[in-house]
Amino acid sequence: MIWTATRDTLPPVPPVPPARRLDASPSGLVGAVELTAAHLDSRVHTVAEFERVLDGLVRQAHRDRHALAAALSTRLGHRYPEEETEADRLTAVDVVVAALLWRVAGYSLGPAYIRRQRGHEDCAQGGLELVVAARVREIGYALRSGAPQPFLLATPTWETGALEADELVGRLAEYRRLGARPGPADFGQALLRVRRDGPAAPAAAAAAERLGTAEGDRLAAWLGPDGEPGTGRRRVVMPDPQAHRAWSRVGAAVPQVAFAHGERPVLRREFPEAFQWLGRPHEGFTRCYHWHGGHAVRAAVLPEDRDVQARWLLPGVTLAATAGDEGDAWMLPHLALLGGPAGPGLHSAIAAGLGGRHPASRRPAVEALLVLAGRGELDAPLLGRELASMVTLGTVKPNRLADAARSAAAAGAYATVWAVLAEVLQALLPSTRGAGEVLAVAAACVERCGATGPAPAEVVAAAARTGSSRIVTEARRLTSALTGPH
Repeated sequence: MIWTATRDTLPPVPPVPPARRLDASPSGLVGAVELTAAHLDSRVHTVAEFERVLDGLVRQAHRDRHALAAALSTRLGHRYPEEETEADRLTAVDVVVAALLWRVAGYSLGPAYIRRQRGHEDCAQGGLELVVAARVREIGYALRSGAPQPFLLATPTWETGALEADELVGRLAEYRRLGARPGPADFGQALLRVRRDGPAAPAAAAAAERLGTAEGDRLAAWLGPDGEPGTGRRRVVMPDPQAHRAWSRVGAAVPQVAFAHGERPVLRREFPEAFQWLGRPHEGFTRCYHWHGGHAVRAAVLPEDRDVQARWLLPGVTLAATAGDEGDAWMLPHLALLGGPAGPGLHSAIAAGLGGRHPASRRPAVEALLVLAGRGELDAPLLGRELASMVTLGTVKPNRLADAARSAAAAGAYATVWAVLAEVLQALLPSTRGAGEVLAVAAACVERCGATGPAPAEVVAAAARTGSSRIVTEARRLTSALTGPH
């Protein structure tokens, strides 16, 4: 169906990629130590701060490891017991600082020591933390061995965690000049962060190949077919009633949308062990205990694969619609700001979020919808079809959808909300409970945005019925708004 409408008036949102580059790492010893102390004292860790701390410590250690250790001991030594502790008992940055101060057991920094905790195998967020842990322990091991890298390869260009391909080529060239050997985890993280669709990517691939190094060849291949994101197969599943019982998050027994993932052989073949779970086929993650903050650092492991992350998040977001808690919808606005395709996974997660039981759980999905719409990345018909499917399954209740749609429209997205709801109406009519509320929002959006065109057949049929029920009244209002004089 085709309608014409005026454009939305949306609040400003960041461009693609976000215009805010990471500030340079601290250039002096005092600056590096103070930034590290501020990070460790902070309760909210941003990607920018986290990465600048790591790179600053590595650069200072390369210049004068002993001076850095002395300064950290004076400023932060009180944080660590005199006896060595294992790395998995420390936060990410604490691992690096403790390694410099010889307060962490050396064996716990090795790749073989990093394992998923038993019982968390189905948690994608735990898997992302595993990648972060592998990288910081690799850094700590190099510092403890007295052979620190000159700088980190995976430090992002942008605050989302994305890394420009030409910058990585330049860093690899400098490593070659210095005779430095890239850390496997740091280089693996750098590949996962590279902007494959950036304007500099084709030239960067050719430049990487000309380096004549193994890492240059891998980067060139990654900017080609090797780096293509994994595909996801959409399916409808009946949730396991035991899936969330360990975390007291038992959802209603209704069919739900989920995604199964195929294998990515290159991740299993060429990346460190802690990364290899990313390349394994799986039927969808169903168990997750991550309701706390810090998600931005985990999401920055895959800043150019937001659709993949959204597929992993979908079961937790669906809980916001089917269970009594607020689910994991809080992460949706952040995913919307990341890079890579905004595909079916992200649209499915937003759809589930719009049906959240509580207003607080619907709000992040509305924000994510507005971000995508403002950036020209929202596929409104796709989102509408996904909502229609979830309404039919019983995952999304019409009255909750109406409230979320009303909030999005109030932000100025009248044409966008109408384009979404136009796809949903066929699933609501002729008589689904709550259909009148959705029709009312749709009619208000059409009136405000000036959309014109034939009314959907289901709406015309509802408008032709006798009586004065809300469905009939709002169907007539919507039909009149679409076909009447403007």
